[in-house]
Amino acid sequence: MTITYRKATADDIRPAFDLIEKVWKDSGFGKFDVLQKSVTQNAEEFEKYASGKHIMFVAQADKNIVGVIGANDTGFIHELFIDGAFERRGIATELLSRAVCVLKVRGIDVIRLGSSRLAITFYEKYGFIKTGEEQLINGFMTTPMEYKPNEIWDILDENGNKTGRLHERGKKIAPGDYHLVVYVWKHNGRGEWLIDKRAEDRGTETDGKWETTSGAALAGDDSLTAALRETKEELGLELDPNKGILFNRFTHHVDDGHRDYVDVWVFEHECSVKDVHFQESETCDAMWATADKIREMMASGEFVSEWFYPYLNEMFEKWGAIK
Repeated sequence: MTITYRKATADDIRPAFDLIEKVWKDSGFGKFDVLQKSVTQNAEEFEKYASGKHIMFVAQADKNIVGVIGANDTGFIHELFIDGAFERRGIATELLSRAVCVLKVRGIDVIRLGSSRLAITFYEKYGFIKTGEEQLINGFMTTPMEYKPNEIWDILDENGNKTGRLHERGKKIAPGDYHLVVYVWKHNGRGEWLIDKRAEDRGTETDGKWETTSGAALAGDDSLTAALRETKEELGLELDPNKGILFNRFTHHVDDGHRDYVDVWVFEHECSVKDVHFQESETCDAMWATADKIREMMASGEFVSEWFYPYLNEMFEKWGAIK
């Protein structure tokens, strides 16, 4: 049976809480009237879900809601309930992921919840940490927990189009899903390229190596916005959007199934290395280098592998001549 996931509509709110009531009673948590009084009978709170101020996602099998998650506008997750007949199918993880992504995009940097004893291991596996001792709230024993999500990406389909779904960096990406990465090259019109050195101890294969600016597009970014933002963040440089071109787009497939659409931008830019301001823990040095110098650095292992730059010959040929 196929499980589908979506944002709840106003028509879903009542059946979603009917599911919560069913799971609550089936699980032996006690009388449901405590939860009813705190949520379903609170007209103001109910309206916040219906209007979208609070968020709610549902999992649906055929026409029945079999999972629900709800969170308020402060980033507190109030409900995560799965129909007992549909447990151990990854539904809770998928719903939690969708809620986390939307909350982060809305500007919530710390997501909180109160976990039952049975659910603590599940939340810890996702990345939540305990922030206090178990306590009695509204007749229900809960442990306060919180989670600080990573950056959020738009998921692209095989054609490079946004799907409307989101993904948190660091979580496993689903087969067939892509996200957008940008590489940003800066040339000065005299055959030189501004390259930068990655900081050490970042936990990646490019630590301490020279490269060009690169990074993932954040949710809501278009390609140009991502290129300008990454350069500003990593080097402190303001590029002129009118002096950049989208030179190339290709896909990268890596061994763990991770897939990227990579947009390659080339900007004309003139500056002194003294104008570069490095992002702590990301970049630590910069210099202007010719194409020949970059190739020498690649050969010696100082520069990131040419595997990352399959367009390199064409790019250097196009912009390599001294003007």
